[in-house]
Amino acid sequence: MKHSGPSTPVVAAAIVGILSSLFAILGSGGAIAGLAMLSQTNVAPISPPVRSMLTVILLITTGLAIFGIFTCIGVLRLKRWARVSILIWGGVLAGVCGLMLPFTLLVPLPEMPADTAATLPYTRILMALFYGFQFLIGVWWLVLFNQRPVKEQFLGLAPTDGQPVATPQPRCPLPLAIFAGFSIVSAGFSLFLPFTNLPVNPILFSYRFRGVTGVVLFYVSAGLLLLGSIGMLRLMRWSYSLLLGQYFFWMASGTVTLVSPNYDRNLHDMLSQANLPEGPMGQAVFAQTRVFGILSLIPGVLLIWLLLYFHARFVAACAAKEALANHAPSPN
Repeated sequence: MKHSGPSTPVVAAAIVGILSSLFAILGSGGAIAGLAMLSQTNVAPISPPVRSMLTVILLITTGLAIFGIFTCIGVLRLKRWARVSILIWGGVLAGVCGLMLPFTLLVPLPEMPADTAATLPYTRILMALFYGFQFLIGVWWLVLFNQRPVKEQFLGLAPTDGQPVATPQPRCPLPLAIFAGFSIVSAGFSLFLPFTNLPVNPILFSYRFRGVTGVVLFYVSAGLLLLGSIGMLRLMRWSYSLLLGQYFFWMASGTVTLVSPNYDRNLHDMLSQANLPEGPMGQAVFAQTRVFGILSLIPGVLLIWLLLYFHARFVAACAAKEALANHAPSPN
């Protein structure tokens, strides 16, 4: 028989998702309004490139939050795509916030004037609570929507109905689906960067590409990542080699760039083009770029391991899809 509706834990997860999305929409809207009013105050103005980048980030955040609301509504209606979507969101939240949490706790904050230095510990605590809460939500969704009773709610028919169950469609393994979803969001965001007036100077093996060449290389890299991620979700065999090759290439390039003697000069030139404010904050950003670069290699290693570990399952899913397509009746 059919389930009468979502269980209480599923409803609770959907409500938390809707409230979180609404909070993100209100926060992004308020931040955009704040950027617009900042130019009318006596506060030091934000450089146009940084303002454009912040505006794009806030607009993308708003769009993702709106999609999150639709996902949670689909969860309440027990739509299969909504379960996969909220699992991807859970994986992205757990991964991103799980990485930002230790970074927030361990990386030293910039020196501030004496009258505001006392607020730094509270700022660190608030940031840790912010990322920690989202990390817990992501883990909760991953655990909840992978439980068998919850999965059965999204199948439409309970396994004891005695009716024939349709052959399930092959799907991309969940960890790789989460990886692909995160990559699609990252690539989609990257496509907007050239419109923010920020310097688009890709650095490959310590060599910085400027001008039109840099923009073309940037778009090619983001486009290949987007193409490979979509292909992985659609169980295209070529997508695996494309994504694995990209991540190996970026890891090799990033490692060479970090150990290169040109690293400080390249980063200094790029930050100068971004017109970051002078003073302790700007100096702190520059001082921590190498630390952040080293930390950014850790997720790359983990993602390569993820791709290698689930290679067999991905190939099996691709083979199942191809076999299903070969045995499907041809239209008359």
